[in-house]
Amino acid sequence: MVERNQVRHTIASADEALDMLFKNWPVTSGSAFFMAMEACAGTVEGIVTEGEAQSAFLAAAFDARVVVRIA
Repeated sequence: MVERNQVRHTIASADEALDMLFKNWPVTSGSAFFMAMEACAGTVEGIVTEGEAQSAFLAAAFDARVVVRIA
């Protein structure tokens, strides 16, 4: 779960994480952001695992100070 603008969003896949990064992310620069974008997009092509994408997304969230709760 990701909290943005006092709204909680459930992220269940790399595709949903990519959508969040595109549409509702506070930091759209920096290596963590771009690595998360590439990793999440890479799952579509099958070159990145969901786990790798999740790790990259969490790193981007930490970098952007986005609140994340793992269920």
